[in-house]
Amino acid sequence: MSEAPAVVVDLQLAVDEREFDGQPLPESHQLEAWVAAALIGAAEDGALDSGSTLCELTVRLVEEEESQGLNRDYRGKDYPTNVLSFPHEPLDLDDFALPPELAARFAEEGEDESDESWLAVGEEDADADPALDADALEAPSSEAVSLASGDLDDTDVSFEQTEDNEQRFLGDLIISVHVVAREAREQGKTLEAHFAHMLVHGTLHLLSYDHIEDDEAERMEALERHILAGLGFSDPYREENH
Repeated sequence: MSEAPAVVVDLQLAVDEREFDGQPLPESHQLEAWVAAALIGAAEDGALDSGSTLCELTVRLVEEEESQGLNRDYRGKDYPTNVLSFPHEPLDLDDFALPPELAARFAEEGEDESDESWLAVGEEDADADPALDADALEAPSSEAVSLASGDLDDTDVSFEQTEDNEQRFLGDLIISVHVVAREAREQGKTLEAHFAHMLVHGTLHLLSYDHIEDDEAERMEALERHILAGLGFSDPYREENH
């Protein structure tokens, strides 16, 4: 059994409701467990360095209006969607023009600790380009594809953090709780199960998984099935759920 990585979720609640159909919204510790499972699955699938450090991401639970605005602005689709993934991309300082006074100061100081402090702030404040969800939940693959890596439970993956490790920011997940609650009801799932799927699905997008091409979709969906099964959830793409 692989060791769970260290995960920190910055949970932002931009909704008034705290439960749907008598089921509560997930808490931070649940989100962190689901993200950790996705990271383990990606590492075992060969898509993530098993030596990764403490991983952090933002999960923002929003109303349909906010989801629709982001979906329209970044995808050109004017309707709310279940999850949008915005992976973090570090600031490329080669393309960044410093104000003259800062450029002169850094030229004098060289590569000292003050430079590193400024870089950390700059990277945190930089806007990231979105990796956009292509609505794979509406048209899942009909075939269950086995993972090329075989039995993932046999792989020893450790994400232990050491003093030399640095924190890795994965990006942002924007989840429309009303869309997810409605889909859970229509697909005969619990809210918890569908939220777990959204966290796993979105996290894999942050790690550059996609489902535009058929072979990509098959690989991603197979990995999602495997991860969710390990969490105790049934196949999210089975026909009776849709």
